[in-house]
Amino acid sequence: MRIGGCLSGVQRVLDAAEDGRAQVIVPSIVLVEAVFLLQRQKVKDDVLAQLFELSEQPDANFYVTPLDLAVVKALRAFGPAAVPELSDRIIAATALALGLPLLTTDSTIIDSGLVRTVD
Repeated sequence: MRIGGCLSGVQRVLDAAEDGRAQVIVPSIVLVEAVFLLQRQKVKDDVLAQLFELSEQPDANFYVTPLDLAVVKALRAFGPAAVPELSDRIIAATALALGLPLLTTDSTIIDSGLVRTVD
C-alpha cells in the first residue's frame, strides 16, 4: 500500500513533523549507514552531524529508534530476494515492527509490497 500522491508524500510528512503535527522515527541503522557513507565520502559531514542531533526520546518530533528484538523478528519477512541490501531490510523491518508507513523513495522496498510506504 502506498500513501502519498503526486507531490512528495515524504516532504509533506517531514513538514508536518517540523510543525509538530507528526513524528518521524529514524531507525538507528540509518545513522550507521550515514557513517559508512561519510567514510566513503558519499555524504558530507553536516548530514551526519544533523543525524547525530536527533533525539532518542519517543516524544520528539524526530527521534532515533534502536534496533531491538521486535525489529529482528520483523526482519524475517524481508528475505534477500525481496530486498537485497541488509540495511534496507532492517529499515523496512523497523517500519513493520512499529506498524508505521516507511518514508522512502527506494523502488526495491516499494515494489516488495512488504511494508506500507510514503514516497
